[in-house]
Amino acid sequence: MNFETDIERKTFEKVRDYVDELIDEPYLDEETGHFYGRYGSTVLEVGVEPYGPAEAVVRITAYCAQGVEVDDSLLEGLLGLNHSLPVGAFSLVGSDVFFAHTLFGRTLQPRNFLGAVAAVATVADEYDDRIVAEYGGETALDRIDSTGDPKRRRVKAAADLLPSR
Repeated sequence: MNFETDIERKTFEKVRDYVDELIDEPYLDEETGHFYGRYGSTVLEVGVEPYGPAEAVVRITAYCAQGVEVDDSLLEGLLGLNHSLPVGAFSLVGSDVFFAHTLFGRTLQPRNFLGAVAAVATVADEYDDRIVAEYGGETALDRIDSTGDPKRRRVKAAADLLPSR
């Protein structure tokens, strides 16, 4: 992995330690430097990115639902939730719904990271089944459970869940 700044590297090292303690059997994508794993009943992606020359950000993303039917009521509902939730925001990439929250890396502490991971996972878990029931598609865990044998499931699922770029 190549880091653009020293603070990005230092933040990545902190996040790697936190992820190893917090997430069972995390998967590290060596190409992107992002971690993937289950937390409770959701799938999380944790990535570190530079934010200017003197800062880095840690983005914690939950995969809520994939392959939903996108319509105005879904969009209005997600925007309304974004307005009312105290942390994080829903996003839509194609027909996939995500929930994410971003933290600054320079001052990142284990307690803040744990709180953000728990908040993201809790919100995603609260809404993923509701979204699928109303707009179709499948939850991230349903997608993982339907892919490959158990030994390769985690790696394949992480790659399959990535939105097309």
